[in-house]
Amino acid sequence: MRQERVNVWNANEYDYPASYGFIPNIHTYIHEDKARPAILVIPGGGYWFVSCREGEIVAKEFYDRGYNTFVLTYTVNLLDMHPLKMQALRDAARALRIIRAGANEYQVIPDKIAVLGFSAGGHLAASLCNHHEDVSETRYDLETISARPDAAILAYPVISTGGYAHEGTIRALLGYTCEEAEGALLGETLPGCKTRSDELNYMSLEKQVTIDTPPTFLFTTAEDLTVPPENSFMYLTALRANGIRSGFHYFSVGRHGLSLANETWATYRTNDSYTYEQVFAITKAALDGRLPVPDPVKKELLENSHFGSGVMTRDDFPVPEVTEWPEMADHFLKTLEFVHE
Repeated sequence: MRQERVNVWNANEYDYPASYGFIPNIHTYIHEDKARPAILVIPGGGYWFVSCREGEIVAKEFYDRGYNTFVLTYTVNLLDMHPLKMQALRDAARALRIIRAGANEYQVIPDKIAVLGFSAGGHLAASLCNHHEDVSETRYDLETISARPDAAILAYPVISTGGYAHEGTIRALLGYTCEEAEGALLGETLPGCKTRSDELNYMSLEKQVTIDTPPTFLFTTAEDLTVPPENSFMYLTALRANGIRSGFHYFSVGRHGLSLANETWATYRTNDSYTYEQVFAITKAALDGRLPVPDPVKKELLENSHFGSGVMTRDDFPVPEVTEWPEMADHFLKTLEFVHE
């Protein structure tokens, strides 16, 4: 397995205000024998952090199933200081272009690249599926490379900015929620948008599906109280209305954030993962005074309890019913001829 870190931006072309030295990147998990289908894994975290439990362990699961996999650590808005707007989507589009353009280097079949997103990472993955043409490319060698995924797997995704939205996700992304739609726009304006209502509509992805949206497999659970399953239902309905090949499974049990739902996930507690790089940079900036925040926030950052949904203390158990989803997703991709050359 070839593992390496690849920055998706050069330092002089990345300027998110709350990065504190962090640069978005991908970590690779590559077979070095022949060209293979690829999966870009996009962990969740409410656009506040990038969850370690939906990163490497997922990449290794699909690596073992024969794919070359990549984990994206994208820009987040941990303290709701600077709305992300298009930044995380730019990160994802650049990452996919790098993988596709580097097909020979990364042993990837360039027209067999799927995106796999969890929760808010599912929102980012679905945004890439539907808004990839809105992300311009400034690097000359990538200008002609498409950022459109060839397929998508969405795990308990945030989809809507309406009644079933995860408000924290939408606030981190836009700087406001659907209940604050009457105010002035904040920061960067999204493509074609003149009002907050326009922006909310742009990021409500069940309204953005077209005949160009890639084939998509979704799963969610009946017990998800954080991102209600209605998000997936609405997206599935939109896929069907546009004639997009889709697969869907609605598990009867399982709370939000299940990742692989197996023993590996239940016991995975690392809090030094590379996916937390920006969070660590923000924490360091807060502790050394470059980022003025109240002492309680410093304490929370230092204890790593502000991100990861209390991952160090959360009591998790395998959910056997849900452990079937990687095999289902694998079979779905194989129906799309995601197979080795």
